[in-house]
Order: sequence, then C-alpha cells, then structure tokens
Amino acid sequence: MLAAVRHLNRLEFVGETLRAALEAVAVTAPQWLASWMPPAWQKQYGARVDSYRLPSDENERTRLTWRIAADGHRFLEAAFASAAPEWLREVPAVGILRTVWLQQFQRTVTDGVQEVAWRGKNDLPPSRARVTSPYDPDSRNAVKRGSAWDGYKVHFTESCDAQESGRPHLITHVVTTDATVGDPVVVDEIHDRLHAKHLLPGEHLMDTGCISAELLLTAPSQHGVRVIGPVRPHTRHTVQAADYRKTSFTINWDARQATCPNGAHSRYWTEGLDNNQRPAIRIRFATETCAPCPARTQCTSSTRYGRQLTVRPQDQDAVLERVRAEQETEEWKAVYAIRSGVEGTIHQAVTATGARRTRYAGLRKTALAHVLTATTINLIRIDAWWTGQPLAPTRTSHLAALDLAA
Repeated sequence: MLAAVRHLNRLEFVGETLRAALEAVAVTAPQWLASWMPPAWQKQYGARVDSYRLPSDENERTRLTWRIAADGHRFLEAAFASAAPEWLREVPAVGILRTVWLQQFQRTVTDGVQEVAWRGKNDLPPSRARVTSPYDPDSRNAVKRGSAWDGYKVHFTESCDAQESGRPHLITHVVTTDATVGDPVVVDEIHDRLHAKHLLPGEHLMDTGCISAELLLTAPSQHGVRVIGPVRPHTRHTVQAADYRKTSFTINWDARQATCPNGAHSRYWTEGLDNNQRPAIRIRFATETCAPCPARTQCTSSTRYGRQLTVRPQDQDAVLERVRAEQETEEWKAVYAIRSGVEGTIHQAVTATGARRTRYAGLRKTALAHVLTATTINLIRIDAWWTGQPLAPTRTSHLAALDLAA
C-alpha cells in the first residue's frame, strides 16, 4: 500500500522536512521564529521543494545539500535552546526534523568549524526505523521482488467455503503494518484475533512468505489450525547435481554429523541464527575432505572450502521436508488452489475501493481505512449473494486459450 505522500529523492526529502518544520512553527510560534530567522530563509524555504528544479550541476547540488543541513542544525539549536519555549519541542514537525537530521547527517565541530556529511549506507538506520516523509512519520520504505515503495502492507483473511455450502466468501480479519514488517510476524496475531472472534479456521491457506517451520509446528498445537502453504525449495540447485542436494545427505542428529552420498563425514557443526534471526545449523565438510573428491564440481561451487549445509533444528527440518514432499502431490495442489480466491479479493480491493494508495497519513488512520475497505467488499459480496449474482470466472486471455494441439 502506497503512502499518501510523494516519493522524494534524498536531497528533496531533507529540504522538504526542513520546510515543513519551518511552516509548522510559523503557525504555532510566528513571533519567536521571526525574531531570529535569517530573512533569506523566507525565500529559500517558502515554496515546496518539488515546485522548483534542483541544480543539475553536481557541485551546486552539493553546496545546496550542506546549506540545507547547516540551516536545519541552526533551526534545531534555536528550538532546543533554553530561551525557546519548551512546548516548541513538542511540535510534531520539529520532532520529525530532529529525527531525520540524526538519521541522515553526520555532524562534527572542530575548532569552531562545523562539518556536515551524509551518513553512508552502512551508517543509516534500518528501514523499519527510518522516516521516509515529513508528512507521514509512520510510512516506511520496503523492497519486494525488486520493487520499492514507501508505505504500508495490508493482510486480508477471508473464508473460502465451497460454493456448494451456499455461503459467500467474506473477509474475516484485516491487519495493517508498515511496509517493512515481515509476513510471518503477523500470523500469530491473526490467529489470536480470529480465535477471539470465534472465527478460527480448521485449515488456514497462506502465501509462501507467511510460511515458516516454526509456524508449521506451533499453529496446530497452540491454535488447532492446520497451516497450508508452499515452503521454499532447497537453494543452489543450479550448481548441485540431483544426487548431491541436501536431501541426499544423511544427518545424524545425535552425533551432530552429516554423511555425504560418497560416504564422507562432516567435521564442523555450528548452531546459531540465519539472516532472518531464525535458528539454523551450519554443517561443513573439511576442505581436505572435499578437495580430492571427483564429484566436487557437482556438489559445490566453492573452490576453497568444503561443502556446507544449512538446516533447521531437527523437528523443524522434519516438518519442512514433509511439506516439501506433500506439495508435489496433486491432492495438495487441489487444496491449495482454493487460495487463489484471495488474489481476487486483493484485486477487488484495489479496483473497487482504490486501496493501492492510502488516503490518510499515519498507520492508525490507514488501518481504519482498510477495515472500511473490507466492510465495503463484504457488503458488495452479500448483495451479490442475495441477488443471485454468480461469481465471476477467472479471466483467460485469448492467447492462453488457443488450442495449440489443433
């Protein structure tokens, strides 16, 4: 879900953040601002940043950046000085300016000379904490499948009873988060809320992004819900031959050792966390074990080290392998095909209610808007059910419908 703000580059963003703070203080404390503000600022920051062209020359852009940064620091020093009204620091735009300047700039003062520089990529705070707009401090930037956006995510849960039941498919729960929150994080909350509303399903079909080994184990025991969804396949299949993939290795959990298809034993067993902070075990074969192996090029692409496996703890690894096997069967595919209806729900939310972009600033208002969106869709579906309007068929293009066998 896109935030109701313009996407700005880094220079435009800091310039508009300073202008927004000056604009807010010009309303709340005009006499205090006029008592010390340089007259040139009225022209420099009187218009929105996107209303004029930034310098095309790189040196001029750099000078403009440091001028904006220095002006922002000067404004904050004045606002937080003892002579300034204490309530001035509580103005939301001033707080946002202070946060943005801390996040975006590094400032040093040597012998009375101030130096300001952009924070490097590694010095910036993570996306989940980084402000992206002075007008919507809850909006966050996220990237998914190569596409980046500033805003939020919405999760719809709907019933999917068979058409023979005679009941319409209705949205039963909505969760709104900022754009950086991972999909698996909200599943427990969804189950808790559905349980409180006596709407907890026996089977819950989910997208791959929501599925985790922990969820597959805990959902049946904690909530009595069977979670159905595809788990990600083993990685690096392009390098490894079929006989040397992870499933071809024998793992002795008690001895903390793995055996490769050629009978060699691993040397290292390290327990820790993966990049997503989930429990993981890294098993590695010694370099001298793999170096003379004639199947080395079929097993690993590393030319310096031995083969490495990354697995989950034993109970999680077992359930993942079971689901990977199940999801290849026709029976499992037929059950999971029911989930395709939620894609239609998302499409309906976008086309019928304009849910792709929120109309409001802030997470709370956006979440309320998504609840109203779900209510609207339910009313549309109940009306169609009462009037006997059948479900629309899945659209098929003329090209896809061609009978190539003919």
